[in-house]
Amino acid sequence: MNKINYYFVRHGETAANAEGIIQGWTDSPLNATGINTSHQLGETLQQIPFHLAYSSDLKRAKMTGEIILDYQKDPPQLLTMEGFREFNYGGLENELIENVWTESLTDKVKRLENEKVPSTSFVPIIIEDLMRYDTVGESEDFTTFWARIEEAVLSIHDEALEQRIEQILPEINVLIVSHDFPIRFLFHELLPNFDLTQPLEPSHYAQLSYYHGAYHLEAWNQA
Repeated sequence: MNKINYYFVRHGETAANAEGIIQGWTDSPLNATGINTSHQLGETLQQIPFHLAYSSDLKRAKMTGEIILDYQKDPPQLLTMEGFREFNYGGLENELIENVWTESLTDKVKRLENEKVPSTSFVPIIIEDLMRYDTVGESEDFTTFWARIEEAVLSIHDEALEQRIEQILPEINVLIVSHDFPIRFLFHELLPNFDLTQPLEPSHYAQLSYYHGAYHLEAWNQA
């Protein structure tokens, strides 16, 4: 079966993660815990030969990707892509999460479900709410956020298809190190029954496979 396996990894923990602070585009490095758990994930994934590897261009994602690839026998080059950056919170960055997310994502999704809002509108509404909270007016809108993620995913998908054909491989494995929002919101857009409230913890991965013309969820929140 011709198949592309995408391993989406959320970067390891940073000091801001540990302190409950919103990062967004703030360029934070991994803390000691994030480094250690990234090594553990590298050990978990070392039996999977990655043919392509990408990460967000922010330090925490790039560091995580480099650590994971250190465990590969023949690692591919890690390419960074701005498209996989976290959501740009604008004026909300460096604020406490509890002050920005006065209604948790889980509660927000449940409320939208109770209001019979179509699931396809969940992410745009969530981002619109965040934009309203940003009094500085610098946070990303949904169109900008989704356009950059979609462009990055399509570019990687084309490259993966080309690699599989050139190397005559039945399967190809792709590592993508990104952030919470891009991964969860992407899966929500690609998978009809995906539960948007499922957390993806730092230094955990989700496997998304493409075959028979569709995406399939193989694993979620694994370490």
